[in-house]
Amino acid sequence: MSTPRYQWQPTTREIADRFGLHPDQVVRFDHNTSPFATDWAPGIVAPMARRLNEYPGASYANLRRAAAAHFGVKPDTIVPGAGADEMILLIAWAFLGEGRRACAPVPTYPLYEIATLQSGAEFRAIELDVPDFGFPLRDLGEAAETSDVTWLCVPNNPTGHRFPDAAIEQVTADARGVVVIDAAYAEFADDRWGEWMIRHDNVVVLHTMSKGFGLAALRVGFAMTHPDIADRLDAVRPPGSISSMSADLAQEALASPQRMHRHVSMILAERERLTTELEGLGIAVVPASATNFLLCEIGPGATHLAASLMQEGLVIRQFPDAHPLHEFVRFTVRSPPEDDRLIDALRRRLV
Repeated sequence: MSTPRYQWQPTTREIADRFGLHPDQVVRFDHNTSPFATDWAPGIVAPMARRLNEYPGASYANLRRAAAAHFGVKPDTIVPGAGADEMILLIAWAFLGEGRRACAPVPTYPLYEIATLQSGAEFRAIELDVPDFGFPLRDLGEAAETSDVTWLCVPNNPTGHRFPDAAIEQVTADARGVVVIDAAYAEFADDRWGEWMIRHDNVVVLHTMSKGFGLAALRVGFAMTHPDIADRLDAVRPPGSISSMSADLAQEALASPQRMHRHVSMILAERERLTTELEGLGIAVVPASATNFLLCEIGPGATHLAASLMQEGLVIRQFPDAHPLHEFVRFTVRSPPEDDRLIDALRRRLV
């Protein structure tokens, strides 16, 4: 039996070389990353470069305190890791394995299933209600009753929906094991999970610096949970998976969240404009996105459209033929000039 693995997207350089483009001509509408450059970072990085010969402090005590202050919780509830992805893997190592089970509403972030299966556990997929991708409360609640881990992406990737609090509360109450709320897009939904985590001792909330904070290259994320669960995750956490530079830059960003808030506001405004432009081209935009991306129904030509746009360096998210969203594509909200370039390319193909 082959080991399930995450399917990596081609790099910007690889795409540029394939189509004879300069890397600056390639725009990633597929990664859900920020369009804003980190102009504030170089002055902070320079002094750090003198310490590259030393390992980072494995406890990351300062980073934990910075995250705790930002999220309004105590430091002993914070576990840092190399992005939310590492935290997902740590949860699978700590709570899953042979003879255990995890469940999740699908379609969702594929690493939940991959991490579950890599641990040797069973993965149960509960399909979202169609056609509006509604939350499958009854079926997911029943699955959570017999699961060691229940994965919830809130807001959900790739649909963009924000599941109702009441439904999440019910599943959390029904769950036998831990409930993981992957809040990677929390900043775009204005979600604050600190009180929720305090009320429920079986909840693990995942945060990342990659999306709202626009620091995807740092690979810094956090689990926020009850101290007993935090201790269990720390027991399987590698000693130094976050570089010293990444930890220090993340601390600086957490201490100055106004920059993030300003950028998020700009992205949300641009999301509305991009939605209007796409709908003006006759594209069916799935409503109520609470993220920095838009899911759009294209039809049978979705794969061809994605391949055609890539030739111009416009990389959008498409889905395999066996995927329930194989007739959909997903667009990250970028800067107005980048989005205008996408709109122009779509207009030439669809109108």
